[in-house]
Amino acid sequence: MAVENIIKETLKDISSVKILYDEPMSRHASLCVGGKSEALVMIENEEQLIEIVKRLTTQKIAYFPAGNLTNIIVRDGGYRGAILLMKGLKKTKHQHSPESGHTISAQAGAPLSAVVSLALAQELTGMEFCAGIPGSVGGAVRMNAGAYGKEIKDVIENVYLLDAQGEKQEMLRRDITFEYRKTSLSPRAIVLGASFKLEKGNGEEIKKRITEIMKWRQEKHPLEYPNAGSIFKNIPGQPAGKIIEEMGMKGESIGGARISPKHANFIVNTGKATATHVLQLISLVQKKAREEKGVNLETEVVIIGDE
Repeated sequence: MAVENIIKETLKDISSVKILYDEPMSRHASLCVGGKSEALVMIENEEQLIEIVKRLTTQKIAYFPAGNLTNIIVRDGGYRGAILLMKGLKKTKHQHSPESGHTISAQAGAPLSAVVSLALAQELTGMEFCAGIPGSVGGAVRMNAGAYGKEIKDVIENVYLLDAQGEKQEMLRRDITFEYRKTSLSPRAIVLGASFKLEKGNGEEIKKRITEIMKWRQEKHPLEYPNAGSIFKNIPGQPAGKIIEEMGMKGESIGGARISPKHANFIVNTGKATATHVLQLISLVQKKAREEKGVNLETEVVIIGDE
């Protein structure tokens, strides 16, 4: 039996779950590229997610949790298994007590923009650096997202997880090791959500800082084209974009994929790019960086699926 049919049989009686079979990921990814996933499952709530993960695990069907597909590239050969799209897990909540102060808790599929907006509404400072980052809370926690000298590790209080056995867990900040664009969280665990410890601030100053960051992003980043954000991780003391620019690769293209003339650490889809075009361009940059600069550029985007 084909994997797609096994997935259909495995998930057939889960109430209200929406599943798209043999679905091109180019229709959903922010870069507008990517092959077909045998199943794209639209997760609506935690109970649904737990049941689906347990069933897929029992049948030994591969699955990959994704927030909003802003930093994921699915190869043109597609993904064999189920991609679990967590957009439905989007609740955010502000809590305050004299003992613990102010926190914002958010589910994994909540856009970072929603957390920034809630913090602003409550006049809480600490999340401004996330303004304009297109990802979701789950991905931001998993990769310790950061900008302007701050990272998620600076505001995280605890993380809620679903382990490989389908059991919920809570991890405190002190029990997690955060490094540049990675954490010690188990790769098999799914981030369900997180809470962020924030401080009361001046609403006008918070709004001003957010406005400044958004303006800077609009000026410096090629937001007019489909993109996946920063393609490569920075090297200590050497921004990846600067390395690529020094190699004279701004504007270089393969097929419909182009290194942005605006910011060299962005690859944009000019209209007809495929995942293969993007990955070939990534490989070309990495090869030149090794040969000309003696450095290994590691991707920040997550690449999954078959060639």
